[in-house]
Amino acid sequence: MKKILLAASLLCSSLFSFAQFSDATDIDDLALIYIGSQHRPDWNRELFEPYVVHTYPDGSKSWMFDGFLMIEFMAYNENGLTVSFGESGASVQGSKKSDWERLLREQLGTQSGYGCRALDNLIDEMIPVLGEPGHNHKVVFTLPVAETKSDIWGEVDGKTLNFTQVADRIEGMKWYADLLMSEWEKAGFKHLDLDGVYWTKETFYGADAQMLTEVNKYYHDHGMNVYWIPYLLRNSNENDEENYLDILPTQSADSWKEMDVDVAYIQPNYYFQSDRPHKYLEQTVAYAWDHDGMGMEIEFEGYNYSWNPTTGIRTKISPSNNGLYDKSPVFHQRLIDYIDYFEQEGVFEFMPVAYYSGFQGVYDFENSGNPKDKEIMNRMATILNQRHIDSGWDKEPTFAGIDDITLSDRVLAYGIEGAIYIADEAADAGVAVYALDGRRIYSSGATRLHYGSTIPCEAGVYIVRVGSRSIKVSVK
Repeated sequence: MKKILLAASLLCSSLFSFAQFSDATDIDDLALIYIGSQHRPDWNRELFEPYVVHTYPDGSKSWMFDGFLMIEFMAYNENGLTVSFGESGASVQGSKKSDWERLLREQLGTQSGYGCRALDNLIDEMIPVLGEPGHNHKVVFTLPVAETKSDIWGEVDGKTLNFTQVADRIEGMKWYADLLMSEWEKAGFKHLDLDGVYWTKETFYGADAQMLTEVNKYYHDHGMNVYWIPYLLRNSNENDEENYLDILPTQSADSWKEMDVDVAYIQPNYYFQSDRPHKYLEQTVAYAWDHDGMGMEIEFEGYNYSWNPTTGIRTKISPSNNGLYDKSPVFHQRLIDYIDYFEQEGVFEFMPVAYYSGFQGVYDFENSGNPKDKEIMNRMATILNQRHIDSGWDKEPTFAGIDDITLSDRVLAYGIEGAIYIADEAADAGVAVYALDGRRIYSSGATRLHYGSTIPCEAGVYIVRVGSRSIKVSVK
C-alpha cells in the first residue's frame, strides 16, 4: 500500500514539476568512487570519463552520474599496516589524525591532480559539448569514524584525544568537519558542490549511536546532508529453509531517520555470491518501499587491485566475480537481474539510487572488448538519462556538433546506393564511419581528396563523423 500511495503522490506532483527522487537531496544517481587507500587506482581524467559522460553507439552523448561519493573504509599507515576508517576487522589498526588528513588530501586531489580536481576539470571540458546540467555535480565525502581502538589518534588544540571516551570521539569528528569545509573552500572547484558526508560504519549500536546523532547535528548546522548505506541482517539458519531469508528485526537500518540521517540507501548484497537466490533482491526492494524515502543500491564489479606495502607496487588483478562477461557470465547476469527487477518494481521511477561498481567497474565495462559489457552500460546510461530528464537535470542525448554537416551550403557526407559519399572538404578534417552498434567500419585521417570519395557499405543507417561533428546517413 505504501508503494502505491507514494507512486501516486509522485506521479501527481510530476504533472506540475520535475520529479525529485529524494526529499533531502537532488542527487538522482550516486556513484561510489573508492579513493584514498594506496591499493586503489589513481582517479584521473581517464577513469572518471565514463562515470561523467556516456557515448552511445550512434555517437550521441549525455551526462552520466550527477553525484559522487568519495568513499574509503581502510588504508595503510607509514609502517604499511592496515588502518580502519570505521568498517574493518577487529585486527586492523585504529586510524590516526594523520591518516584522516591523508584521506581527505587524496580525495580532494588538490596536490595530485586526481580525485575531485580531475573530476572538476573533466566536467569543465565537457560542458561545451553537453551544455550546463541542471545543477553542479555534487560530492559526498567519507566520514572517517572515531573508533575506540584509536586511543592514540592525535591532538586538537593541544589536547590529546582518547577515543575510548565518547566526548573525545565527538570532538575528533567535529575537527574533521571543520577541516573538510576549510579545505573544500580552498580548493575552489568550479563545477562541484559539497553536498554532505557519508558514514562509513554500516551499523550503529550503543555509544556509536550517541556519537552519530551529535555529529550529524554538527553537519546539519553547517548546511550539509548526511548519507548512509546500511545492509540487512538475515536469518542464516540453513536448517530452517522456510525462514532462511527472513530479515532479523533488530537492525539499526530501521531507525535511520531517528538517527538524523538524511539520505539512506539499502544494500541488497545479491551480486556477491552466485548461489544467493533472487529473493535477496525481492526482499530488499520491499524493505525500501516499507521505509518511506529510502533508496536502493545497485552492485557490480570490474577489475580489482592488489598493493604491496613493502614495494609500494600496485597490480591490477581480475577476480572470479568481476562481472565482465568473458570472465563470468553468471555475475554479468546478476547485474542484469538488478536492472530488470528495479525496472519491474518502480525503483528507477521513484527512488534515489546508489551504484557500487567496485574499484572502477563502469570504466572496465565501457572498455571491455566484449560488446555484451558495453550493451549493459548503454542500457544503464539510457535509464539514468531518462531519470535526469524527469528530474530536470539533463536533456536527451546530444551529438557533439551539429546534425547536418555542411560547408558553404554544401553537404559533406550523404548516402547513395550501396555506399556513403564523402566530399573533398570533409576529408580535410578526417572522417570516421560507424554502424549503429558502435562498430567502426571506416576511418581516415585528414587528407586531401580529388572529386570526393565513396565508402562501400551495406544498406542501413550509419554515423559519419567529420572532425568533431556528426551526421546520420542512410544507405539504400
